[in-house]
Amino acid sequence: MLLRIGLAAALQACLLPSASAQWQGSIGLSARGVVHAEYDTAGQRLVRETGWLPGIALAAAYRTGDVTVFGGADWYRDDIAYRGQTQAGVATNSRTATALGAVRLGAAYAWGGGYALRAALELDRWKRDIAGTGRSVGLQETYRSVRLIAGVGKAWQSRFGALGADAAVVLSTPERMHVAFSGVIDPVSLDTKRGRGIRIGASLRPAAAPRLELRSSVDWIKVPRNDAVALNADNPFLGTVAQPEHTRQALSLTVAALF
Repeated sequence: MLLRIGLAAALQACLLPSASAQWQGSIGLSARGVVHAEYDTAGQRLVRETGWLPGIALAAAYRTGDVTVFGGADWYRDDIAYRGQTQAGVATNSRTATALGAVRLGAAYAWGGGYALRAALELDRWKRDIAGTGRSVGLQETYRSVRLIAGVGKAWQSRFGALGADAAVVLSTPERMHVAFSGVIDPVSLDTKRGRGIRIGASLRPAAAPRLELRSSVDWIKVPRNDAVALNADNPFLGTVAQPEHTRQALSLTVAALF
């Protein structure tokens, strides 16, 4: 919920002159502003998490002819603010230790005029450790999903340097979710629904520093509410739990060194 570094690097590599067709790698420092929200069945917001996560991003691409094969990975981690409510509807504020990671592999095809089609598969992992308060126990949640990212990009030269922009649709498999309740209730595992979203990005390789690349991206994905599963404590049935409809948004800013 990222133009991810692998896609940006692939766009630029894909549109280089054929004489430059070789490996291209990059490593960068990144920051991601995230907003995660959950909603009840009436559309009222239950939870909102916000904050900035520092991270790193790696990418590699290889171009042959009009085709570029690329891969990449990124990782972010820090605490963000949590504003939500207990099961009884009492408002509560806390902190969420958040870790985001993704790896991807894809291909791009340049058809002329600076345009390229590209698609990638991305494995996304999202970990949340919501600190408990005096009125609620902490939750430890892990989500895993596979995403298909398909879109189009445009690259061109300007007096400022090499510019790139792209837009893509994001289709996600159901998230595989594991939830622990600080040992108070037995952990549960469940599958959410399929997610859909968009990804928009831009990049610049400054003319004054051609071995650097500046990247930004905006991501948004929405996942519907899933079916409820049973809650237990040492086997006795306590009720059911479901992951509400939720959205993930992100603004990513990266400075990368090319090699």
